[in-house]
Amino acid sequence: MVASGEHEASLIWLEALKGEDAPVALKRTIVNSQGAVVKEESLNPDVCGCCPTSIVKTARGLMIAYRAHTTQDIRDIAVIRFENGKWSPSKIVNPDNWKIDACPTNAAAAGAKGDKVAVSWFTAAQDKPVVKAVFSSDGGTTFGKPVMVSTGKSYGYTSLAIDDNGGAYVSWLEQGGTGARILLRHIDANGTESAPVQVAEGGKSSLGYPKLLRSGGETWVAWGSANGDGRVQTARVK
Repeated sequence: MVASGEHEASLIWLEALKGEDAPVALKRTIVNSQGAVVKEESLNPDVCGCCPTSIVKTARGLMIAYRAHTTQDIRDIAVIRFENGKWSPSKIVNPDNWKIDACPTNAAAAGAKGDKVAVSWFTAAQDKPVVKAVFSSDGGTTFGKPVMVSTGKSYGYTSLAIDDNGGAYVSWLEQGGTGARILLRHIDANGTESAPVQVAEGGKSSLGYPKLLRSGGETWVAWGSANGDGRVQTARVK
């Protein structure tokens, strides 16, 4: 969900009305400050059915990152933009050509500040599970070459927070010695990467889907407690 107009918000969601094996649609519902539905529309009639979406507001309008789907079961990350009162055609961020006859429940994260946009995502194309990132300086109209974010066998579940200069902090889950670990690194807009740092380690399911948030010049990360007690832990990135 994102604020998208005067006293209104846009909710982006997936609709599967015709059963588990039927196409899943990417939808937008606009609600006003009283909670009434102003408008509902379909943005793509066939997308990956379980992967989370990510929506940001750029200087040019809204941009949604999501996992697309073709009739050949290619499931790469796409973006669609709302600019000058209309939606752009869907565009694949990078042609990984990941063919999988199942939903990986593991998609993309996007961040924006003005015209500067960053997107990170998980793919296991060619049986190589990795997390990548790309940057844009024109509101997501075009993207540069992808940067390899992960360092080993990645589980994905990436999150991203863009900084004031158009770079990004990116987190992800990766295989560790006794299970999984949360790693985080900073990437400049030109693709220069810092060394990854470990945030936490534990069971893959207990760590959950870590999330990054940038506010007031600070970046924070939240994740599930490693001992599986259901609590949420947080840390500030220095």
